[in-house]
Amino acid sequence: MIDSIEALREHTADRRCVLATPEDRELTDEASKVLDLKLHGTHHPGPRRPMAAVVDDQISLVLQVLDEDRAHHALQLHARERGLLVIGEKKALDSIAGKIPADAGDTWTVLVELILIVARRCEEALDEIDDRCQELEAQSVGYASSPRRRTMGRLRAELFRIGETQAAQQRLLSNEEELAQSLGEDHQRLLARASAAFGANQSMTTRLYAMLGDILNEQDSVVSERLTLVATIFLPLTLATGFFGMNFQWMLDRLGSLPAFIVFGLVIPGLLTVATLVFIRRLTRSS
Repeated sequence: MIDSIEALREHTADRRCVLATPEDRELTDEASKVLDLKLHGTHHPGPRRPMAAVVDDQISLVLQVLDEDRAHHALQLHARERGLLVIGEKKALDSIAGKIPADAGDTWTVLVELILIVARRCEEALDEIDDRCQELEAQSVGYASSPRRRTMGRLRAELFRIGETQAAQQRLLSNEEELAQSLGEDHQRLLARASAAFGANQSMTTRLYAMLGDILNEQDSVVSERLTLVATIFLPLTLATGFFGMNFQWMLDRLGSLPAFIVFGLVIPGLLTVATLVFIRRLTRSS
């Protein structure tokens, strides 16, 4: 693994794997000359979506890798028989550096191993999200606070982005795509493993997305039930207040004593409220 121009110039092996950031133009240009690579648009962020291109005997691939904060970063892979050039932000390179086996073999094996590393990094991130989802589910029994519901909403949005990216990257590795057809049979088997890993990640994002959606739906039901209960409690009180607030002369002449206030202002509304709640509970049990 080479990450500096000095190491590139000192390295005399036939095959090299060079890691460079878009800002390190000197290393990128030198590596492209040594490895006989044709690069386009390497000095700007480049494509943000997963893509693959095969021109002559050069494979160019763009993947999205997750860093430690679960943010997506574009990773450009350019490979020829002589070696591999990996271009990405520092956080993206940190996610893959040191994980490639030293005895990986030829350039194409290293390329597929890098694809597998990207898939496994997503799997690790999804395990973290899964643990967080389990905690939120346990904490959301009954009524969950607004910050907790907002956290679940943000996690769902994050899962949607991850799932879309994993599905797009899996499509790139299909046997019908030019990437798989340009590799040998042994490498195609490794590529199939990477494709299965991306598919498993996409399935896991779908499961977690649905689980959080179910929790949020349950929370909406709890909120609706509580609002309905409050409205039900105040319904007889509102009725009694409205009735006894009318200026009928008969009531003005006869309801001026303290006992009348207690009976008609407190006891009757209370009994109406209790009767309403009992009726609703029986109606709910019967249904």
